[in-house]
Amino acid sequence: MQPFIVEVRPSRMLIVLVVALHVAAIAVCGLYFEGWRMAAGLAALAFSLLYALYAGCGFGRDSVARISIDAKGRAALLMRRNQTAFEAVLLPGSMVHRAVCFLHWRVGGRVIRQCLPADAAGRQAYRRLTIWARYGQPKHKDGL
Repeated sequence: MQPFIVEVRPSRMLIVLVVALHVAAIAVCGLYFEGWRMAAGLAALAFSLLYALYAGCGFGRDSVARISIDAKGRAALLMRRNQTAFEAVLLPGSMVHRAVCFLHWRVGGRVIRQCLPADAAGRQAYRRLTIWARYGQPKHKDGL
């Protein structure tokens, strides 16, 4: 297997979707609630929008900057926050699709969940990642 690297960047599609859904929720909250309930709902939605944009733009605690696959099919994740690379194992609960991947990684003793839309990586790198996730992973001793 040829080694490859997937540089993860913020997804425009994901940001547009987050903003559109929050705007729709704000409109519903403004139309159907009154008084303190509307104010509380609008405040909660504003905080939710800010956090979703913060995490969606790659500033979250478990934000991945790069996925590296070596010649033996092993994965390593470079975390954006502290610029540290960790060896990772893709867990069976991951969903791989041509438009979006929901990846569950085991990194050390914890699990990282990652939403990776197709526009968050280069076209060729994303295609290679989906093929690796489906067929190219090494077999592990613990069955994962």
